[in-house]
Amino acid sequence: MSSHQDPHDLSARGEVPGSPDPDNPDQDLLPETPLAASVNSPARMGSGPIPPATRLQTETAPGLNADADSESGAADTGAPHDTAITSKTTLILRRLVRNKGAVLGMIMLLLIVLFALFGNIGNPYTYYDQDMLNLGSPPGSDGHRVGTNGGGVDLWAMLVRGTGKSLMIAFFVGIVAPLIAAVYGTAIAFWGGTREKIGMWILDLLLLMPYFLIIAVFMGSTGGSAFQLAIMLTMFGWMGLARVIRATTQSLREREFVQSARYMGVSDWGIIRRHIIPNIGSYLILNIVIGTFSAIIAETALSFLGVGVRPPDVSLGQLIGQSASQLSAYPWLFWGPVICLQWITLSLSLVGDGMRDALDPNSKSGGRA
Repeated sequence: MSSHQDPHDLSARGEVPGSPDPDNPDQDLLPETPLAASVNSPARMGSGPIPPATRLQTETAPGLNADADSESGAADTGAPHDTAITSKTTLILRRLVRNKGAVLGMIMLLLIVLFALFGNIGNPYTYYDQDMLNLGSPPGSDGHRVGTNGGGVDLWAMLVRGTGKSLMIAFFVGIVAPLIAAVYGTAIAFWGGTREKIGMWILDLLLLMPYFLIIAVFMGSTGGSAFQLAIMLTMFGWMGLARVIRATTQSLREREFVQSARYMGVSDWGIIRRHIIPNIGSYLILNIVIGTFSAIIAETALSFLGVGVRPPDVSLGQLIGQSASQLSAYPWLFWGPVICLQWITLSLSLVGDGMRDALDPNSKSGGRA
């Protein structure tokens, strides 16, 4: 009988042409040809030696001496098992501490803050008490450390009070104004479309307002306290920074992590709070320092012109403005507040330079982290 079988007969019996005969396990799938020899090889048929890649995966399967191999590899190379990851905040603080100018500025700022808080302890005079026996007395007269003004008020007590008020205004404006700018600038840039156009229109309108005249009229009609001046400077001190933050946010809103947060259903304010503002945090920190410096200069200028802090309250700008016309007769009234003001501005300038270098990864002034 011929070994050739009709394919139609095989199909009728439910067999597939070319399939092995169950009664003959040694039968090849294909006729004996060079191509069939490679196809019907033991490795392709599931028998024979295990390929190297498969053997490697089997040997390193979970639970089969994987821990021992990793421990022996770590011991051979001498690499540590755990690698400590230093946070970004720690790196910035290390660079800031290694900057000698920044450390000097922080020490100076701490000293002037302590002077404003506790400088008048042990002084029998306050900033509003009048010593009628010592009108315009020089420093050291009858217990007056740095003298008195023409009304007999102790200058040391006024310097402590004025320094505290100037620092309060500077810190309030320097911290609150950048935060308002960050929220407003990121919001209008993140939303885009019509809301961004309306927000920019409002921002441009506020920038065109004559804020100096508005502050002068408001302070003149309300009595001119330090807290009111801080509120007014904050209201008109955030618009310029908001425009810069808006431009920065426009580039951040197209980044992959923002788009992923949107697809995951995170709200707009959640994205702004968790992703946008933290990515401009370094810029905000630097602007807080610079804004504090600018606020104390603005307060000094307004008080010097008589539209800032007014009596009975005291500020450094007010003291400088009152003593400017009496410089030749009472020089201590002028140089006292000038030295305090210069101390504050110098310390803030040093801290600001140190913060800029610490936040800049390309700067080498702070050394390696």
